Amino acid sequence: MLPLSCVNCAFNALQTDSVGTAVGYCVEHRSVLTTPSATTCGRLMRKDLMLKSAKVEQHYHQARYARDGVYELETGEATNGGSWSSKPSDLAPLMRDPVGAAVARYGELDTKIESLSQLSVMDGARAEIGLASLGRTYVNRCVENGGQWTSGLHVFWWIASRVAEEPKIELEDLRETRALPLGRQLDLARWSIVMLRLTFLSDVGQHARSGKIRTVRDLPERAAEATGDLSFKKLMSWVRKEGVTLLREALPESRYAKLSRELHRD
Repeated sequence: MLPLSCVNCAFNALQTDSVGTAVGYCVEHRSVLTTPSATTCGRLMRKDLMLKSAKVEQHYHQARYARDGVYELETGEATNGGSWSSKPSDLAPLMRDPVGAAVARYGELDTKIESLSQLSVMDGARAEIGLASLGRTYVNRCVENGGQWTSGLHVFWWIASRVAEEPKIELEDLRETRALPLGRQLDLARWSIVMLRLTFLSDVGQHARSGKIRTVRDLPERAAEATGDLSFKKLMSWVRKEGVTLLREALPESRYAKLSRELHRD
C-alpha cells in the first residue's frame, strides 16, 4: 500500500492497507476506484497520519494533484476511464454488499450520520474501516465549516465503546496477501484497524478546544510509544489497561448522556 494513494485516503472508506474490498470507493468523487493503489487526488486525507500531520500532507499534496478528479499517482496526469467510474453498472455490485452500500450512500440527501450509524452496528473489519475513515472526514468537515467537535459525539462513543475488542477479520477480508505467515498478516491487519480507531478518537481530541476530551488528542502516539513495535498483542494489552481508562476519563457516560441531550435539543 502506497501512503499517498487512494487506498490510504479516508475518503475511500472501503480499504486500508491489506484489508478491504477488491475495489475502492471515493465519497468525494462518488466513484468506484478500480486501481486505487495507483491513483490519488488533491483531497487526500491520509489514514495513517494524525490530524495535524494529515492536513500538512494534504496541503503539500495539492501542489501537485488537483482536487477535481482522480490522477495517476506516479505521473500526476489525469487518469483514463478505466481507473475510476461513476456508472450505475459499476456501482451496482457495491450496492449488494451492506458495507459497500452504506459507504456509497454516504452524503446522499443529508444522510451522512445515518450511514455512520448503519456502519456502527455492522460486524466485521470492513465496517470498522468505513466508520473510522468516514468519521474522520465527517468531523473534520463539520469543524472546518464552523461546527464543534460534538458533531462527532456519537461516532466517538461508538468507537470508544468497542476500542478494547479485537477486530473481527476473516480471511476473505484481506484484499491482498504478503510473503508472511498468515497469522502474522492477520495480526498486522488487526493492528492497523485498532490504530485507525485510535486515530479517529485523537482527531476529536484535537478538534476540542478545551475540556477533558483533549486528553486523548495524542492517543495513537501514546500507544505506539508504549508498545514499541507492530505487536498486536502488546497494543491490545495497552488499550485495555491504559487506553480504556483514558477514554472513560475523557468522556464519562454521564457526560456523553448530557451532551447527547443538548445535541438533540439543538
